[in-house]
Amino acid sequence: MTPGVEAIEFEAAAGERGLGANEDVCILHIDDEPTLADLVATFLQRERDAFEVITETDPREGLDRLAGIEADCIVCDYDMPGLDGLAVLEAVRERDPDLPFVLFTGKGSEEIASEAISRGVTEYLQKGGGTDQYEVLANRIEQAVARYRAERRATRSFEAIETAHDGIGFLDDGEFVFVNRAYADITGYDRAELLGEPWETLYPDGDEAGNGSVADGGYNEAPSETRSGGWAGPSVLVRRDGEPVTIDHRLAHTEGGTLISTVSDAAAVREELSLRERAMDAAPVGIVITDPGLDDNAIVHANDEFVDLTGYAREEILGRNCRFLQGPATREEAVGKMRRAIEDAEPVTVELRNYRKNGEVFWNRVRIAPLRNDGGDVTNYVGFQEDVTEYRERTDPGS
Repeated sequence: MTPGVEAIEFEAAAGERGLGANEDVCILHIDDEPTLADLVATFLQRERDAFEVITETDPREGLDRLAGIEADCIVCDYDMPGLDGLAVLEAVRERDPDLPFVLFTGKGSEEIASEAISRGVTEYLQKGGGTDQYEVLANRIEQAVARYRAERRATRSFEAIETAHDGIGFLDDGEFVFVNRAYADITGYDRAELLGEPWETLYPDGDEAGNGSVADGGYNEAPSETRSGGWAGPSVLVRRDGEPVTIDHRLAHTEGGTLISTVSDAAAVREELSLRERAMDAAPVGIVITDPGLDDNAIVHANDEFVDLTGYAREEILGRNCRFLQGPATREEAVGKMRRAIEDAEPVTVELRNYRKNGEVFWNRVRIAPLRNDGGDVTNYVGFQEDVTEYRERTDPGS
């Protein structure tokens, strides 16, 4: 793990506490025996009210279905025609290395279990004859999903820190253990140069702070003020090239004792916030920008209108794929059209039902276009989202 991310490890630790009372879980269950598949779904939903089980009896159709839903866990049989459970697992791992996958099989052996573990299975359970097995299965699913969600929250937190305009640095025992890109840019150092360096690298003289409260006495004295509520104020740090620069500076400690140093050069931030970005934030339609270089083509920017449209806070949006807006009423045809357009790096427009955070369904007109660099390579995708519910109800009330 990247040094300093220990400051947000509490997110992953939260997974050990299980799921929250209001957290729904979408389970994709793949089993070629329809009667048994229905039985498993019935028992799982009886064991946990929050479980929604989507069943597929053909493994290839199950993989196609996975592409159009935001599944939290896959429960899969092993012995199936066409594709066995290990082949399904391998296909899933190509898409998502961490998605919980439970191999629930009646044909068990040490060889199969060993092969499943080597391919990244989350849990391996052998089917039994009684109903107790479903309680065990439900517990394993719940624990796996809790860990998965906690780890994703931690990842999103880290990605938010990485992409923040403000410089953010973590220090343990007076030495830098993590700095984001903005912190390195503001201080003029490469990130690797700051790691392991003492606080005094940026404040070599006691009089460099604007009011003396940050640098006087070095790391051990001034940051102690932050242990009771934090500290904020202007200070003057010395960049790598020896040039002093005035910054807005905030200090706070985590419960574990890590010092969080947040710095911003107000003039530089205003300059960086380009006319294009301000225009996007002022636009009357929802706009998101995704990065295909990140896991699952994650969202890296969402404008204010998208926040208002969906009801989600910006920190709940960043780092996720846009499919989190989909639900039971979302048609696979529109989802597939978007997926194919992104795979082919082509623009596309669709209308589909999406869900706000409060569960309300709305018709969303989605326009997606690739953004390319000077070499013609796709660097990002931009998506425009517009609520057309009233229009659809007026022109196509039966849709």
